[in-house]
Amino acid sequence: MKHTFVIIAILLIAKTISAQSHQLISPNERLVVTINIDNGLVYSVQKSDITIIQNSRIALKTNKFTEATFNEKPTVTQTNSKGEIKPLWGITSGITDEYSQITLSYPENVSVQFRAYNSGAAWRFTTEIDGELMVFDETAEFNMPLESTVYYPETKSFLTPFEPNYLPNDVSKIDNDKLAHTPIMYTTPQQHVVVISESNLFEYPGMFLKKTGKQVFSGVFPKYPKKEKQEILGRWRLVKWPQLSRMVVKSTEDFIAKSEGKRDFPWRVIMIADSDVDILNNTLVYQLANEPTMDFSWVKPGKVVWDWYHNWNLQGVSFKPGINTQTYKYKIDFAAKHGIEYVNIDDGWSKLWDFNRINKDLDVEKVIQYANEKGVGIFLWAMWNTIDKDFTAHLDMFQQLGIAGLKVDFFDRTDQRMVDFINRLAEECAKRNLLLNLHGMYKPTGIDRTFPNVVNIEAVLGLEYNKFSDKCTPEHNLTIPFVRNIVGSMDYTPGSMRYMPPETFKKSWDNPHSMSTRAQQLAMYIVYHGGVQMLADSPTLYEQDEIALNFLSKVPVTWDESIPLVGKIGEVIVIARRYGEKWYIGGMAGTKEQTVKFPLSFLKNQKYKASLITNGDNASDLKTETLELDSNQNFEHTIPALGGFVMAIEKDIE
Repeated sequence: MKHTFVIIAILLIAKTISAQSHQLISPNERLVVTINIDNGLVYSVQKSDITIIQNSRIALKTNKFTEATFNEKPTVTQTNSKGEIKPLWGITSGITDEYSQITLSYPENVSVQFRAYNSGAAWRFTTEIDGELMVFDETAEFNMPLESTVYYPETKSFLTPFEPNYLPNDVSKIDNDKLAHTPIMYTTPQQHVVVISESNLFEYPGMFLKKTGKQVFSGVFPKYPKKEKQEILGRWRLVKWPQLSRMVVKSTEDFIAKSEGKRDFPWRVIMIADSDVDILNNTLVYQLANEPTMDFSWVKPGKVVWDWYHNWNLQGVSFKPGINTQTYKYKIDFAAKHGIEYVNIDDGWSKLWDFNRINKDLDVEKVIQYANEKGVGIFLWAMWNTIDKDFTAHLDMFQQLGIAGLKVDFFDRTDQRMVDFINRLAEECAKRNLLLNLHGMYKPTGIDRTFPNVVNIEAVLGLEYNKFSDKCTPEHNLTIPFVRNIVGSMDYTPGSMRYMPPETFKKSWDNPHSMSTRAQQLAMYIVYHGGVQMLADSPTLYEQDEIALNFLSKVPVTWDESIPLVGKIGEVIVIARRYGEKWYIGGMAGTKEQTVKFPLSFLKNQKYKASLITNGDNASDLKTETLELDSNQNFEHTIPALGGFVMAIEKDIE
C-alpha cells in the first residue's frame, strides 16, 4: 500500500490567550481547543463557539514521574500539517489528513500533543525516558454539557464481549461509577454529535469510561494481569461452549501498563459533527493510527459465506447438512458460482483447545484444497487462547493448510496483555499472508490502517443475537452506524432471509429471524462497512430469492467514495457509496415509516440507469424496478417501517 504525504511543518509561537492558556485552532477555524496550564493540565473544546467539552483534566502517573509534573511550566510549540492517506480498502480511496498541533514538553521528558482537525480533536502523551516505564494511572476527563443525551454502553466489568445496545439517556440520569466501554456518543443541546474513542492502541490497555461527577466521565483502565486461567469447565475439557472455556484474569498488578520508556501513547479521540448525518464520514480514528510498515498488496476484501448463524441448515439437499465435508463443499460451490470470495468454517471443526483433534465428519485439508481449486478462500475459526498455547507453531500450521484467513474469537478483554497479543497476532499473520476477522474483540482503534490484513472486527451486538435474544432491535440497527461503525469496520454479519416483526418476534437457534425486512438486510451491505462482509443465512435460502442473490453476488465491500445523504440516529439512514464508476445507495428505516429526499448531484451531470430493490407487497419479499435518473434531480422514496431499499446506479450508455 502506497501513501503519499505532503507535510508542511512550521515552528510557531503558540497563540497565547493568557499567561497560562493556549489556543489550538482547526484548519477551517471552526474548532478550538483551549489548553490551560495554570494548575495542572486542563483542556476544553468548542466548535462554532458552542461548548463540546468543558474544562477537563489530563495527567499521567508513572514510576518515572507523577501527576505533579503537569503543574510545571512546559515549552510550547505548534505545527501545521496537511497530507493525503490512501487506504488499501475502506469507505474511501483517499483521505485528506490536515490538522494543527500543539506540543507541551515537560522537564521529565514527557510531552503532550494536542491536535485540532476539522472533524474533531485528539491528544496523547509521548515519553523519551530510558529504561522501563510503568504506568499506574491516567487521568482522561470528558466533561460534557449537562443537557446532553448520551448513548452509554454500560458494562459490569472489564470482562465483556463488547456487544452493547447503545441506549440514549440524559447525562444527569446516569449513576456515578457506572462503567461503559468506548466508543460512547452524545448529542449536545445544540445537536452537535460527539463520539469519544481512542486510536493507535499499542502496549497499553483499552479505555473504558466511568461517570465521576455531575457531567464528568473519566477514563478507567484494566490493570496488567498477574495471573490468568482458563475458566474451570474449559480446564476440565468437558464443555463444547467457547464462552465457558475463555481465559480470565484472576489477579492483577498495581499498574495498568509497562513498556520501554521511549514511546507514544494511544490517542484520546473526540469526533465531532454538526449533525447526525455529518458524523457518518468521520475517519479520525483511522487517521491517527500508525501507517503500515509491511507490504499488504495481497489483502483481498470480499464477502464470506457463513455457517454458524443458520446452524449449518441447508434445505432440500441430498445429504445430511452439518459440520461435515459435504456441507462445506456445497457452500464452496455456492460461493464459486456466485462470485463470493470466501467461506467460513466456524466453531466445531476441531476441539476448542486442540487443533489436531479434528471433527471426524470433516476432512479439513480436503475441503481447503477443494476451495482453492474453485478460487474460494477459507476462513478458519479459532479461540485466541488455543492459538496462544503454541503461537508460532499454530500460525505456521494455518499457513501450511492454505487458508486465506482466521476468525479469532473470545478475547473479551482489553488489558495490555490482550492488546499486545492482538497486535502480535496481526503482525505475525501479516507475515504469513493471513487475513484476520476478530470477534469477541474490543472496538477498532485504527488497527486496520496499521495492519490492513485485519479485515473486520466484531465489537457489536450483531445479527447472531436473533438466535438467543431480542436485543437486536430496529432502533439498535439504526444506531450502530452513527457510533460503532464510524470508529472502524464492523462485522454485524447481515443477510437474514427470514423476517419477523418485533411484536411477534421469537428467538430461534436453528432458524433465526430478524426484526427487519429482507430489503433492510440488503441495505446493510451498503450502510454498514468492513473489509469482509458475511452472508449470514443459508445458501439454499439465497438461492430461492433471485433478486437478493443477484444483488449480494455483485455488491462490493470496499469503496472509492462515500456520501451520507440522510441520517437520524435510531430512525433513518441513507448512504451513497461508489466503487469505480458504479454507485450504490442503501437506505434503512426504524420503527416508523420514513420519506427521504436527497439530491443526485454527486452523479456528475450525467444520465444514469438504476436498479431499485425495495420491500415487496409482502414485507418478507422483495421487488425490483428499473429507473432513469438525472444528476439534476432530487430522489424521493418512502421507506416503510422496518424496511429498506438499495439502488445500483450506472451510466446510461444509450
